[in-house]
Amino acid sequence: MTARWILHWQPSQGARVNNHILNEISQCVENFNGVKDGICKATITFYKPNLRDQSMSAQFPPDFLGISLMEQPNKYYLIIRDNKIVVEADSSILTIMEKLQSYKSKVAINFEGLQYNLGDFQIRLIKVVPNQAENLREF
Repeated sequence: MTARWILHWQPSQGARVNNHILNEISQCVENFNGVKDGICKATITFYKPNLRDQSMSAQFPPDFLGISLMEQPNKYYLIIRDNKIVVEADSSILTIMEKLQSYKSKVAINFEGLQYNLGDFQIRLIKVVPNQAENLREF
């Protein structure tokens, strides 16, 4: 049986997370005999409906999230928040969505970091990589 725990660390107000802090945290993991096991990446995309006829808005979820993970490149996960539904789809769903043009991407947030093995545990040190072209206030 696996257990997962997420430690959400946030710097004090006004402080910024930089590479120096991430290197220091990595060094702490390595001091506990953690072994670097590679990199990890993920992307979360926020979708909104692209409605041509507003009378059809009740038929579509108002928004959903799409998640792609580096360790599962052939999968794409869709989270319909209002209905509390998670769908696992083939990555070709992106091509279908693009052709249908029923939803459009509003914001994409990239995550990347390092993965460590520490005994029976797997530790991922991940940071948000901002995309300068995106405006997160819509989110």
